[in-house]
Amino acid sequence: MSRCVLVLLGVVALFGAQARGATVTFRVAVPGNTPAGDTVYIAGNFQGWNPGSAAHALTKMPDGRHEITLDFTDGVQIQFKFTRGTWARVEKGPGGEEISNRTHTPSGAQTLNLTVANWADLPPSTITGHVESFQHAPFLSGRRCWVYLPPGYGQSTARYPVLYMHDGQNLFDQFTSFAGEWKVDEACETLIPAGEIEPIIVVGIENAGAGRCNEYTPWTKSGGPCTGGGADAYLAAIRDVLMPYVDQRYRTRTGPANTFMCGSSLGGLVSAYAGFAYGNTFGRVAAVSPSYWFREPEMLNLVLQTGRPDGLAMFYQDMGTREAGGMTDSNGNGIDDYIEDLRAMRAAVLSQGFIENLDFKSVEAANHTHSETYWALRLPDLLRFLVDPPADPCPADFDASGFVDTDDFDAFVLAFEAGTDDADFDGSGFVDTDDFDAFVVAFEAGC
Repeated sequence: MSRCVLVLLGVVALFGAQARGATVTFRVAVPGNTPAGDTVYIAGNFQGWNPGSAAHALTKMPDGRHEITLDFTDGVQIQFKFTRGTWARVEKGPGGEEISNRTHTPSGAQTLNLTVANWADLPPSTITGHVESFQHAPFLSGRRCWVYLPPGYGQSTARYPVLYMHDGQNLFDQFTSFAGEWKVDEACETLIPAGEIEPIIVVGIENAGAGRCNEYTPWTKSGGPCTGGGADAYLAAIRDVLMPYVDQRYRTRTGPANTFMCGSSLGGLVSAYAGFAYGNTFGRVAAVSPSYWFREPEMLNLVLQTGRPDGLAMFYQDMGTREAGGMTDSNGNGIDDYIEDLRAMRAAVLSQGFIENLDFKSVEAANHTHSETYWALRLPDLLRFLVDPPADPCPADFDASGFVDTDDFDAFVLAFEAGTDDADFDGSGFVDTDDFDAFVVAFEAGC
C-alpha cells in the first residue's frame, strides 16, 4: 500500500472519529408547577421518539434543573422534545399551545441551557417575567426556593438588593399556590420598568407544610395544634446557609441595607421578629397581616425592650379591617382585636424613633380580609415604600456593575482607545483627552 493511500486513510479515519465524537449536554429548567417526583425525558429522532426511554431520562440536579449528556454524529441535525414519560405529558408553549420540535446540529462538545414553558397535562403557569427555582441541599434539607430576576438581569453586570419572602409557593404561580398567588412577579414587572422601584431579586422560600407554624413563631406556647418556637433556627438557616448560596449564585448586593424580608400572617410575625431580633441582617422588613396574637404580648415587648436595631432602616406593617379575631365587647359586639394589635405595635415602633411615612408605615386596609387576594392588592404600595426608586446612574460606574472599581477604568480605556461613542465622557461629540481627564476626575471622586 502506497504512502499516499495510508495518509488518505488516516485523514478519513481522523474525520470519521470527529464525526462520531459530538457530545451534547442538555440542561433543562422546568416550570414551577412540575411535580417534584416526576422524571423528565428527552425524546427525538435519534431514539425512535420514545417518550419514556429509560436510557434518555434526565437527572435532577441540586439547583432544580434536569440534565443528560448524549453522544451524536457531528454535523447531523437532531430533532427532540421533552416529556414526563408519555406524549400526554409533553412540553408545551407559554400559553399551553403546541410547539414545533426543537432542533440542534451537534458540533464537538456542547452544553445547551433550555427551558420548558409548560406541560400538556398541567394548567399553564401564571408566572410573568423570569422566575426559576432551585433546591440547595444544605438549606433545610433541600427546601425549594423560587427566584424572581428583574428585567435585564441576563444582559447586565449590575448587582441587586434581595427580598426574601416566606410561603414561596404562593408568590408567583396560581398553580403552586395554596389559596391564590401574591402576584409578586406581576407587581415587579410593572413597577421596575416604570421606574417606581429599583430592580430587585426576590427569593421565595417554600414553607414547611405541617411545620410552618413552628418555623414562623419565635416563642413556644401551650395548647392548640402549634406549640411554636422554631423561628430562630429558621432565620439562622436563611442567614447562614441560604443567603451565602444566593450571593454565590446570583449577582446580589449584600449587607442589611440591601437585604429585605416580607411575609404574611405567621410569616408576617416572623418577618417583624427578624427586623427587631436580626436587624443587622435584614435592614428592611414588611409584616403583612402579622399574627401578633401568637403568644402576645411577646412581639410588643421585644420592640419595647430591645429598641430599634442599628441596621433596621425601614419597617412596614398592614392589616385588613375585616380580620377580626372573634372577640366581643360587653354588649356582644365584635372587636377587631387584630387591628388593636397592629395599633399597639405602631405606637411601640414610633416610640423607638421611627418616623411615620418616612421609615415606618402602618396601613389599615378598609374591608380587606385575611387572604392572598388582598395581600396581592396591597403589595405594589408595600414595594413602593420598602424599595427605593432607581438611583441616578453613577458616571464612573462605566461597566454598570453597581461598583466603582478598576474594572470601570479598564472598560473606559478600551472604549477610549476604540473611539466609541460611550467614551465621549464629557458629551462634547468628540472622543479626546478631555474625556479621559473627565473620567479620571469622576473615578477618583467615586459615587
